[in-house]
Formats: sequence, C-alpha cells, structure tokens
Amino acid sequence: MSSLPEHDGDTRRACDWTVDRLRRIGMTVEIADLPGGRHPVISAEWLGRPGKPTLAIYGHYDVQPPDPLEEWVTPPFQPTVRDGRVYARGACDNKGQVLAGINAAEHAFATGGPPLNLRFLIEGEEEITGTSLPRFLRQNAGRIQSDFVLIADGEFTAPGLPNLLTGLRGLLYTEIVAEGAAADLHSGIFGGVAPNPLNTLAHVISALKGRDGRVTIPGFYDAVVPPTEEEVAGWDRVKDEPTLKRLMAVRALEGEEGFSPADRTWGRPTLDVHGIIGGFIGEGSKTVIPARARAKVSMRLVPAQDPKRIFASLATYLEALETPGVKLSLVQLGAAPPVLAGVDHPGVSAARKAFLKSFGAEPVLVREGGSVPVTLDFQEALDPMLMLTGFGLPDDALHSPNEKMDLEQYHLGTEMVLHLMEELGFGG
Repeated sequence: MSSLPEHDGDTRRACDWTVDRLRRIGMTVEIADLPGGRHPVISAEWLGRPGKPTLAIYGHYDVQPPDPLEEWVTPPFQPTVRDGRVYARGACDNKGQVLAGINAAEHAFATGGPPLNLRFLIEGEEEITGTSLPRFLRQNAGRIQSDFVLIADGEFTAPGLPNLLTGLRGLLYTEIVAEGAAADLHSGIFGGVAPNPLNTLAHVISALKGRDGRVTIPGFYDAVVPPTEEEVAGWDRVKDEPTLKRLMAVRALEGEEGFSPADRTWGRPTLDVHGIIGGFIGEGSKTVIPARARAKVSMRLVPAQDPKRIFASLATYLEALETPGVKLSLVQLGAAPPVLAGVDHPGVSAARKAFLKSFGAEPVLVREGGSVPVTLDFQEALDPMLMLTGFGLPDDALHSPNEKMDLEQYHLGTEMVLHLMEELGFGG
C-alpha cells in the first residue's frame, strides 16, 4: 500500500519478492532507490539476442488500501481461490497481470531463452502517481532503450473481448483544505455565528459540478480535444448502459448530459469526490463545529487538458467559493497528463496476432478511462512502440473490496505474452 507510510515495510517486501523471482528466472536485476522517492524501481534485463529488438514489460507492485475491510469475504492479503478466481488486493491491479509477463519470461528461459531481448521495468508508486520511475526513465534513457513497451494494466472491454488502447485519461488528484476557528467549538454556545468548514466544503463540492454533470471550474473544457468519428465508431456497442448498470449494481447512470456512456467514460473529463474528513465521525453524538475539514477531489482529464492549468484554475476558483469565515487552500496529491497512443506500428500488429492465438479473439481499439501515469514518460524518454492493454475483466473490482483475477485470464495472458515475444522476435 504505497499511499500509507505505515506499510512501507510491506511494500518493500513486495519489491524484494519480485526482485528474487526475476533473478531466479535468469535476469540481471537492479533496484533503484531514487532520492526523494517513496519506493524503489525494479529494472531487470536479459540482452542475450544481439541484433534482435528489445521488449520492455511494465508493471507495478504497489496496491490500493483494502478499505472497507468488513466488505471482504476473505482477508484481502490472504489470496483465496473461489470458482476459478483469485481474490486478493492487487490480484488484478497489477500483480496478477505483471506476473503473467514474468511467468511468460520464465517459460521462455526454460525452453532456450526468449527470441528477443527482454526488459522489465516495475515500480512501487503507480497508485500514488510517484516520480521515481519517470525520473529513472529520463535519467537512464540511453542504457534502457527499448523498441517495444508492453503495458498490461487494464481490463478486457467485455468477457472474451480483448482490447488495445488508443488513449488513456490523465489524472489530477487534489485535496481541498477548509480552515475555520482555531479549535473545535461547542455548537450550542457558538452555533449560529461560528464558521463551519464542513458546511463550506459542502457548498464548494456542490458548486464544482452541476446536476447536469458539467464541471464548473472556469476553462475546464477549453482544451478538450474530442475523439475522432473513426475512433468512436463502435464504442457504444462495447460500452453500453445495461452492461454498466449491471457491473455497478446501480439503478441509473449519471454524468454529463448529451454524451453516451462510452463517451463519458473514455472521451470526456470528469470530477469526483473520494472522501470528506473532519469533525466527529464516531458512534453516537458529539455536537462539535470542526476547526478544519478536508475533501479529496480528483479529475480525470482528456487530450489536451493540462493538469497544471486545471490545478491553477481550480485554486483561483476556490477563492471565489470561500465563505467569510473559512479559508480554503488546495493541495496537489498527484497528476498525470492524458495520453494518446499510436496503433499503426508493428507492435500493435504483433499484439493483435498474439491475442488471436491465445484468447481466440481479435482485440478492439478503444480508449481507457483510467490512468497509467508513467505512460507519457515512456513515450518521451524512450520513444518506443507502445502496446497498451490488460488481461483483467470488467467485474474484477479494481480498487474495491473482493478484487479478483480470473485464473483463465491469467494463464491466457501468460500465453499472450509468449506469443507476443515470438511475433516480435521472429517477425511473425
């Protein structure tokens, strides 16, 4: 759990386990602790095929916190197999998927070695939008040049329907801090005159997005570049309202009016509140007016929105939303720009063939609503041919209780990476 310092030791053990596994299969491994970083970068390589291309496989060993614990059927860090699925925090995001790549390499070494040069770049800060791997890529670009990069940190568009991604949304994660009196106050003695940071946050959160789903931050949509008609052709067939309602177990979809569910999740920016902290939250009652409150708010951004400009605009907007007795400030917790990925190159052709051989299905071209923050750094530092995909399923509950990885997906994902190595190493 990279976000919680009290679990730094656990995160390091996940790193060490991965390093040991990579060394045992025959790779040369470096652990890079970068100054100011939270968790180390794992860089492993095998360059035993001179003249052949190099494939780099990305992954991350950190996970999200498992809360709420009471909703887990089995403990989140005791992997449990039920009905052909592994249930555990990180089973799909991203340990199961990166391990599919490691297992593919292990099989290749057991039969004479991969048909191309192979590299793994695995980080421990993906879930906190950390800077260690981006800095490592830029500082070492000359010695870790790779022709192809495979990022498998996503999910199928639907069961039996793999995908290759043409774009990823970016992320701006912030914390809004509201400060009122010097200390918590008695609501009977001071109620009616005391500034209440929680009340103010409620007004602010309500003001940030209208009932029509439109974000109200000034200039928020100015730079939005909509997807092309060619790109969105067929989106609605693979991302439809009934399926989304079933996956989320909700009675209705919400969001920006005038756009389809596929547009809202892949092609439009969003704003969501993830948590509100402040005041008394225990059992029973305590009539306190809090001195301080916080709200965690993130925005998913699309091309060509700039996280820095959106942050500055939100900070200015908050000044206008302050109440007289409450001071608002904005803290950035993480940021990653949106990414567009080319799909007209040999890597994508090889990945198409690899999916067809392993899963028996041609991948569709879609965008992804989530973010893999380091993707742009790969593009700018190494300029490789990118293959963005994933082996999870839409109901794998990433970041939620009872996260899972279907074992069939896991084994076929391993096969897909093996076929990808063959396609890239032998040229089909």
